[in-house]
Amino acid sequence: MSDDTAASTATIEVNDALFCSTHQKEVCTQCDFDGREENDGFFGFTPWDREPLELPTASPNKDGAWQCKKHGSAECSQCFGWKKQITKLQVKAKKAGKKAL
Repeated sequence: MSDDTAASTATIEVNDALFCSTHQKEVCTQCDFDGREENDGFFGFTPWDREPLELPTASPNKDGAWQCKKHGSAECSQCFGWKKQITKLQVKAKKAGKKAL
């Protein structure tokens, strides 16, 4: 496996959601990474062609868990409320006529 391939599949987990480790994006064209299907499935949704989640400014704490900069919490429901955010993004995608993945 080349270094490029290894980097493209490297992920970080932020409060149970996956993002590319290099750019902290749920969908990253630079890394050829799309975590929507995995994240939707984990939170109990049918995977849908929706806009990606946006990771707020965050960094790993001393234990390696990612925490939001705004509240300093690794389990911040305001910044990392993925299930609520995915629900809104899926409704928006369905209204726009997008399809399930």
